[in-house]
Amino acid sequence: MTDGRVGTYIGNLRQQRGFQLAQVCEGLCTEQMLSYYENGKRKAPKLLQDTLLERLGVGAEDYEHYLDYREYDHWTARQKILHCIAYGETGQADGLLEQYRVTYVKDEGGDLSVGARLERQFYLSMRAQIRCLEGAGREELYLLLEEAVRMTMPHLWDKSPGKRIFSIKELNLILEAEQYREEGEQAGHYRKVLSYIRQAGLDGVGKAKIYPKAVYFLCRCLFRERMEDESRRQGEEREAPNRERNTEGSLNRETEAGRDSGSWEQQLLKYCNTAVECLRDNSRMYYLWELLGMRERLLCRMAEGLAQKGEQGKAGTLNHMRQENAEWKGVLESVYEEFKIPRETVSWCYLYVEKGIACINDVIRIRRKMFGMSAGELCQGICDVKTLRRLENRKAVSQRAIVEMLFERLGLSGEMTRTELVTEEPEARLLMEQLRRCINDRRMEEAKRLHGQIKELVSAEIRCNQQALARQEISLGKKQEDAGIQYRQLLAILQLTLPYECFLQRGEKYLTYEEQSCIQNMMQRMDKKSSEFLTCMERFEEIYEHFSEHGMIETRAGMYEFMIGYVGSERGNQGDFDKADSYSESIVRECLCFRRLRAIAGALYDRWWNGEERKRKGIPVDKTLDNEIELTRCLILSKLDKRKQNESFYKKVLIRKMEETE
Repeated sequence: MTDGRVGTYIGNLRQQRGFQLAQVCEGLCTEQMLSYYENGKRKAPKLLQDTLLERLGVGAEDYEHYLDYREYDHWTARQKILHCIAYGETGQADGLLEQYRVTYVKDEGGDLSVGARLERQFYLSMRAQIRCLEGAGREELYLLLEEAVRMTMPHLWDKSPGKRIFSIKELNLILEAEQYREEGEQAGHYRKVLSYIRQAGLDGVGKAKIYPKAVYFLCRCLFRERMEDESRRQGEEREAPNRERNTEGSLNRETEAGRDSGSWEQQLLKYCNTAVECLRDNSRMYYLWELLGMRERLLCRMAEGLAQKGEQGKAGTLNHMRQENAEWKGVLESVYEEFKIPRETVSWCYLYVEKGIACINDVIRIRRKMFGMSAGELCQGICDVKTLRRLENRKAVSQRAIVEMLFERLGLSGEMTRTELVTEEPEARLLMEQLRRCINDRRMEEAKRLHGQIKELVSAEIRCNQQALARQEISLGKKQEDAGIQYRQLLAILQLTLPYECFLQRGEKYLTYEEQSCIQNMMQRMDKKSSEFLTCMERFEEIYEHFSEHGMIETRAGMYEFMIGYVGSERGNQGDFDKADSYSESIVRECLCFRRLRAIAGALYDRWWNGEERKRKGIPVDKTLDNEIELTRCLILSKLDKRKQNESFYKKVLIRKMEETE
């Protein structure tokens, strides 16, 4: 989207959700300023734009953003801090954060500008995470987090949260500050946050990022209260066994576990079950291990209570749930332990990692060279060569109109913020998300219906829209031609924006997500022994090696798992087992660290398969993987991720391997 189109999108989304200007901009900017952004009269700074989108329920995980070199360097500085915190490198993170403070954060008090408040909020959030990892006390952490909350949410509890609008990051800071409150956390505050999230209209991944955490914090608080109450009551009974028991007090406080709704364990279990399903539906693991632990304690107490009452049938049902819960929790623990990633959710960096960011200056320079164009050819009729040179060398920030025309000539959309579709319609983005999920789950009839709806909402005159919809059409099986015909169709779709030979040649590359997906789909239809296929693999390895070397893989997470997972699998097929294993282990490590579930089972399976091939070919190995353990992990992880086709596949392989050993 152009700056104006982003503003229109925000305005459409706000009106669709029925929010007033004052609600959306509270603590961020004036109503007039937001109106200017929505009308395209002003450009919202990146941090503000992201916060506005989040307040309107958009997580923006599948967006691609183009920033000028100053904004890009600013973004890079943030991502390096996040990477170090996520991997527990607190010393390096502390140094980077101090550099960031000096460069970007204003420390003075008073009425800070919008940008200054958001920058300081980021700084305080990162400082709190570093100090938490270093073992800081509750008081210090509360002061950091409470100040971070006040940056954009002053007087937080003075009015009902239902009358205000929060971003996911703001909700996270509220939860974190609450648990360190000097007078103790209040379950009522957690309930208010949880109630807000339920009604906020967040997209799937957005909800998965914050709802499970709110549930876990509430359940942990209520469980702790109940245990303290029971311990106190038991102490009173031991001291005065004949005294009438006092049933007043904290046990009868207003909680979600009211007498009319069943036992308090049942109520907390319902919360946990809903949160776990939210994570499973979106292939995420934020606080999943903690929620499974809470479920284990609740199910154990409930089963014991039923057994004592002689209700063995109901106790048996709960024990079945306990077994499944234990399987999920045990598999997660085994993988976390093997890859030396903490099983506890120790940071919230995943909320701040921004994916799909590219530098406008670099993209223009790289694409021009990819296309084999001279500076004069590219800028003819758009700007002079001197302007282009300064732009490519990061010496200038050019006018947006010039950048858009250069992008168009280089096969890119002129939109500086976009998904695979260029549209101002919020509904189109949601439908595209549903379409991808349906195709992955092989629900093809539903996918075809969604595809038709999307085509009615977006302009087919825009090349990248044509590209995305045409590729999805092939995935839907509307065109049943053989692999050779499909290859040529995909090639034509790719070349709407990128000449194929520009990808095959050596050198720096910049490809959109959609271009990468087109080429990967073409590779599936190639002869796997051909030089063309080998060249494609090498080019994708070159592209992602840059991000790996600079500790930035998480900023390309989804595409990295998709592309390098495929390349790694094919490297294994070619017998390059060491390289294939390195890719698989990198994917697992990134997924565990940033709590992404989808690619773990496949990566573990590829590693196991490589080991089996080594054994078959008599290649020595340092470590032998146990067939039953590895395949069972893949099976359980697929079940956890609701990937029925993969679950069925791993089950068949496991049965076959077990039969071979009998």
